[in-house]
Amino acid sequence: MIPTSEVVAFVGVGVLLTALFLQSESFVNPLIQGIAVQSLLLAVLLSWLAWTERSVDLALLAGLTVVVRALVIPGVLRRQIRAFRWRSREIHAANRVTGHALAAVAAAIVAWFVFQQTLASVFPEPGAALPFVLLVQGLLMLATRSNTLVQVIGYLEEENAIVYAGALFASAFPLFVEVVVFLDVLGVVLVGIILSIQRDVTGSPEEAGLEELAG
Repeated sequence: MIPTSEVVAFVGVGVLLTALFLQSESFVNPLIQGIAVQSLLLAVLLSWLAWTERSVDLALLAGLTVVVRALVIPGVLRRQIRAFRWRSREIHAANRVTGHALAAVAAAIVAWFVFQQTLASVFPEPGAALPFVLLVQGLLMLATRSNTLVQVIGYLEEENAIVYAGALFASAFPLFVEVVVFLDVLGVVLVGIILSIQRDVTGSPEEAGLEELAG
């Protein structure tokens, strides 16, 4: 039987890599795929914990994560992209990709250091800093991106951070995790649907910015 610590480490590495990928990508379609993969990784962790702890609540939570974050919301965002005749990309994003990637690495290092100095003694579990790092990455995306669809993905990353923290720290309190995540997911679904059906969203490609789609 695979130790739980190895599963946590595998998911942690995958989540960190997907978070850095999301920060370094400017086209929306790869961003949607990246957040879906990140959500699936969290579902794997929840499924493993549900199996080892024989928890029906965690199993339902894993299923909810797959359905809402890996299927429904990415499907809504892809439908919005198909409403245009070109691939959606942030205007003038080509000049900021390197800066976003460097900022993401710096934010991850600072977030890890802050966690170790402040919360490591409270949450000594292996990989406990990663949900905090993921939360900071989501905030960074929300603060630095102008495309509304990309900001929706930033909200999803914030929600994934909450689910990740719940899986590591609050698995003994499944009802609490279920209620919090359900309310957050409901808010994200409503925001995602409302924003993704708008044709005049901030930062969506206009005819004057089509040259940015080159490459």
